[in-house]
Amino acid sequence: MGKIQATGHACGNIDCDGQNGLNRRSFLKGGVFGFMGLSLLDLMKVSVLADGAEVSKCDSVILVWLAGGPSHIDTFDPKPGQATAGPVKAIDTTADGIQISEYMPIIARNMKHAAIIRSLTSKEGSHERATYEMHTGYKPLGSIKHPSLGSLVCQQKEKKNPEIPSYISIGGTSFGAGFLGTQVAPFYIGDPNNPTRNLDFPANVDHDRFKRRVDLLTALDKEFSGQKRSESINDYGQYYKDAVRMMYSKSVEAFDLNKEPDLYRKGYGDNNFGKSCLMARRLIEKGVRFVEVSLGGWDNHQNVFDAVERNCNTLDPALGTLIEDLNARGLLKRTMVICTGEFGRTPKINANNGRDHYPKVWSGLIAGGGIKAGFVHGASDATGSEVKDGAVNPGELHATMFEQLGVDYTKENQTEQGRPIRIVDKGKPVKDLIA
Repeated sequence: MGKIQATGHACGNIDCDGQNGLNRRSFLKGGVFGFMGLSLLDLMKVSVLADGAEVSKCDSVILVWLAGGPSHIDTFDPKPGQATAGPVKAIDTTADGIQISEYMPIIARNMKHAAIIRSLTSKEGSHERATYEMHTGYKPLGSIKHPSLGSLVCQQKEKKNPEIPSYISIGGTSFGAGFLGTQVAPFYIGDPNNPTRNLDFPANVDHDRFKRRVDLLTALDKEFSGQKRSESINDYGQYYKDAVRMMYSKSVEAFDLNKEPDLYRKGYGDNNFGKSCLMARRLIEKGVRFVEVSLGGWDNHQNVFDAVERNCNTLDPALGTLIEDLNARGLLKRTMVICTGEFGRTPKINANNGRDHYPKVWSGLIAGGGIKAGFVHGASDATGSEVKDGAVNPGELHATMFEQLGVDYTKENQTEQGRPIRIVDKGKPVKDLIA
C-alpha cells in the first residue's frame, strides 16, 4: 500500500514554477483569511475537527522537511551588520523582538503563533547521515534500520481514523518503519496533483467486477489461512484489506484539493509544495497522525542568496498559510508543525558566493501542539558560528515532540533480534519551549 524509501542525497531542485497567485504585500497585511473577507467567527463556523479530537493537547504532527540544509543566517537567524550576513535583510515579525529573513513576510506575519529554535546542533555534516539522524534520532548502523519519527508516532498513538493511513509522506522520499514492521510504514504520495492514482479502479473495471476479484482473492486466501505463514505475508494481507477499505472511504476526499476554494489553493502557492502543505492540513482534519511534506533545493554551495530567495518564494506562502489556516480552524492547539533541515550552512561565504555544510549550529521553526508562541529558544553567537546558549540536539527536539504527544520517550522497542532500542536515544524535552 505504501512505498518505503530511504532518503538519499538531498540536492534536488525544487518545483519553482508558477506564482503564489496573491500579491505578497497584500497577503502579509491581511493574510489568506483577511484577503477572503472572513472573520474569525466565520472560520469557527467552518472548522471541522476529527471525531473524538482532543483539542487541549497535541495529537498530530506535520514535519515540513527542507532537504539539503537551509542557511540559518538567511532564513530564521539573520545577522544584520555582520560580515557573515550577506545581502539578505532582516524584517520584523508579529512577535516582539523577533526578526527573520525579508523573503518570509507571511511567516513573519504568523510568528505570533510560532517559535524559533536558533541553537540546533549535531556532529553530522553529510546529507545522508544527518537526514537519517533527524528522522530517526539515531546515527546510521549497518545492522539496524531504525524507525522514523512518523512510524514511532503511529506505533505509540492509536489510529484516529481506521479508513486512512496514520503516516503519510507527500512530495518526497521518507524513512520507513525500520524494525517496527510495515503496519506503521508511510503511505507515500509522490505527486500531489495525482494522489489517488493507485486507489482508482483500473480501466474497464467497475465496482461489480472489482468486488468479484476481491471475493476470489479472499476465497483463495482461506485455503492458506490455517498454515503457518511469515509475518510479511500476513502484513501483505492486511495491506490489501486496508487498501480496499480506503478505496471506498469518504476520507480519501482529503486528497482532493479541488474541494478547496481557489483562494485557499492560491494562498498556499500554485506549486507542488504549496499543494502538499494544503493536503497536509486536510489530512490532519481527517485524523492522520503524522504528515511529512518535503521541499528540496537547499544545498546551496553556489549562489546561495539567489537560491534562498527562490526557495523562500515557495516556502513562505505554504508554511505561513499552513500555520495561519491551522490556527483559524482550531487545529493548531493539537497539531505540532516542525520545519527544519538536516543542518545549516557556513557563516563564511565561499568563493562561489555560496555556503557549505554546517552542523555546528542551525535553526528550525516549531508551532502548535502546546509550544510557546512568539518565542525564541537558544541563540547562536554574533556571527552565527557557534551555539551561544540553549543547545538543542536532534534527540532533544524529538523528546519535546513526544512529550507533547503524551508518549514516554524513554520507552524501549525490541528489534527482531531482541535488542532494546529507546524511542529517543539521547536527550530530554526542552522545557523552555513548552507553554
